[in-house]
Amino acid sequence: MQAPLDKIASILTEEINFLWRAHQAVGLEGYMQLYTQDIQIPYRSKSPGIKFWFGPDDTAAAVQQIVHYYNQGILPNSTLLLNPIVHSLKKGAKAKYSNEQDEEDVYTPIGAGFAWATSLSLGVDVLNDESTDRLWEIGAFASSYHRGDSDRAGLKIIAFSDEALPPLEDGQTVLGCRDLYEVAHINSEQYAPFYMLSGISYLTNNGLFQHPYFESLFPKGAIKGKDSYDKLIQSSAINMQRVVDAAYCWKSYEHHHSLYKKFGTNPDDVETNLRFFNLVARDVELFDATGPMRKDADAMFEFIVPGLIPRGAVTLIGATGGTGKSSLAHMLCVLASMDYDIGEEAPHWVGQRLAIEKCKGICIYFSGEDGPPIINARAAIFDPRGRAKRLMFQRTDFGEGVSFAQHMRRLHKIPEVPIMVIDPARKYLTGDENDAGVVSEFFEAIEEFAIAKHAAVVIVHHLQKGAAPKSAPEVLDLLRGSQVFIDRPRVVIGMFRDGPHTVVGLAKNNIPPNLGMVTEERVFARDAKNLNLIWLPGKDGVRSVNLSEEELEQLAQQARDSGH
Repeated sequence: MQAPLDKIASILTEEINFLWRAHQAVGLEGYMQLYTQDIQIPYRSKSPGIKFWFGPDDTAAAVQQIVHYYNQGILPNSTLLLNPIVHSLKKGAKAKYSNEQDEEDVYTPIGAGFAWATSLSLGVDVLNDESTDRLWEIGAFASSYHRGDSDRAGLKIIAFSDEALPPLEDGQTVLGCRDLYEVAHINSEQYAPFYMLSGISYLTNNGLFQHPYFESLFPKGAIKGKDSYDKLIQSSAINMQRVVDAAYCWKSYEHHHSLYKKFGTNPDDVETNLRFFNLVARDVELFDATGPMRKDADAMFEFIVPGLIPRGAVTLIGATGGTGKSSLAHMLCVLASMDYDIGEEAPHWVGQRLAIEKCKGICIYFSGEDGPPIINARAAIFDPRGRAKRLMFQRTDFGEGVSFAQHMRRLHKIPEVPIMVIDPARKYLTGDENDAGVVSEFFEAIEEFAIAKHAAVVIVHHLQKGAAPKSAPEVLDLLRGSQVFIDRPRVVIGMFRDGPHTVVGLAKNNIPPNLGMVTEERVFARDAKNLNLIWLPGKDGVRSVNLSEEELEQLAQQARDSGH
């Protein structure tokens, strides 16, 4: 976005005053310089060779010079660059004799309170978010240059230092400038050492570039007048060796972002880390799949319902008719789609407290059998205050010629889906539920969604006609249709009636036991008024109990003692 012409003076004043405060924070006083190059590469100017020195009290005069030569942005003009290095001044003296020339003022570079770099996206190059991420992670600030219609035309970069930075031999930069450019890794060598002021457009050999607002470098609201300058500079000042080390590691890891992210910025670790990279023939994809450094190595299961319903996986609820499986699935969606008050206790589902902090976003309920009258009646029971604002209902008609799998791909555009319920599975198959190919196609679509959106996908499925399971594990062999219904879900929850009670337990569980999966079968009484399952207390509520850790260890010790 183009900075308004009438705001340019205030934008420049804010930036120059801010930079002086950064210098003063490390004890530097002196002069900075505004200038144009003597040549027209890489910056074009109507008036080459301009030089204007100014001190901390001369900001207004400096801004006046910039605005004058800028010509309100109308070409041809001369957009002044800034040399941010602080210089000391040795004043020239008038010659003693009339035939001698005056001595010139001598400005000597002494340092800077920050490092900077300019990285422009040239030609058709597009700014990569990874560049900004690397810079912010080491304590530098960066935001985008604009060029024409593009607001991602490179980065303006600055890093405040906790000590005065020495000037380098080029006279244009200080320690850390080159390293910031290296970490950004945007190929624009000819522009790297220059400091381009915000609010004005620079005509270059590669087009017209502008960084609209200096304050956009920093977190929103960080600059609120002059009083905030010192606070921001002090809180964000870093030792520039951190930047130097980051650049060294970035180059050592051959500019591979994945290696840099995995290995970090300690130069002492480079040799050891590269040994592992060499073991996989320096192939980044192979390295990403290797050992404890592999992609997603730290990923663990998250749960919508701890111990029962994991995110990023498919859970199947299998039960005979009349057990209340649809009501239970519908209730789960309603509870997950409510916005709870601060401090409000999370509700329970099948005896487990719902992880409401994992339930952000849109919850989706596919109801293939129950129409709006039943859905609405149940919703009034589960949610009498009408708080389930994030619940989306879907039926079976997705538009002419649109299959379930195609509709699932359409739903990928929803940013966050914590849970999706499909009730029942057979209503969304494209053919016979006994056909392994048909069922596999169904699972491919929902597994892809579960993984891509990190969503808990729950499928409601019927048992074979006349099935009468006596335990949750028996439910697994009584599921209707293809073996795929058994093989593909990561978790299968079995439900069945035992006289007046409903029993719920895991029929299948492919999740490591250390994640707290519910291992017992729980006995519930059904409350017909609110369609809820009430877990019976004490021993009455647990139908079968697995051996405890102590009992298992006792058996293992007995086996060791007997030599088995």
